[in-house]
Amino acid sequence: MWMQDKPRNQQRLARDLADLLDVLTTTENLLGFIDGFWKTMAREWGNIDALRMDKYLYLVRCYVNKGFEKVAQNGWENEELRAEYLKVLEVAPLNARDPKVPNGLRYHVVDIYVDELDKVDTERNAPLEALLKPLRNLGTDSITKPVRKRVQEALEDERLADWKGESVKKDEIDLDDGAVTNDPHAGVSDDEDGEFGGFGD
Repeated sequence: MWMQDKPRNQQRLARDLADLLDVLTTTENLLGFIDGFWKTMAREWGNIDALRMDKYLYLVRCYVNKGFEKVAQNGWENEELRAEYLKVLEVAPLNARDPKVPNGLRYHVVDIYVDELDKVDTERNAPLEALLKPLRNLGTDSITKPVRKRVQEALEDERLADWKGESVKKDEIDLDDGAVTNDPHAGVSDDEDGEFGGFGD
């Protein structure tokens, strides 16, 4: 990964490295491998130069996604693997107090957490509150204000309401009085030609 310089090959290699989790047959090996990955990334993060950072950001994304995928394959409600996997995340990339975990790694994992959960849990069956616990703990326990703010932004992601059945499509809100409507053109003026007429004096 360090030496690969072609974007498509970098992405393919990152996915292949994450897919190594598929060949691990025991929970102990799976969790140990993931734990080793996160500890290695935390240790080496500061040594990654700017020209190589993008491919490692993508590698981290692949591992977050694959971790959720393995938990989903085992059954979201299977608390044993789910709890152990979330504990691994809290020990390394989402550790609130360990100075050995760089904030850059924390920020990136926080930023992509909901993205990757959204990709894996398309049926919205996951126990959302349990899966968000590492984020909430980081947001509560971190001594760094920017980290707490980044967590708060992640927890305000509109997609999270979808898991709770609270989402309302934006185009169903009437812009005049807030009433729900199915008209996709609600709040849009009936200008004859639909062109922008410029700003008034």
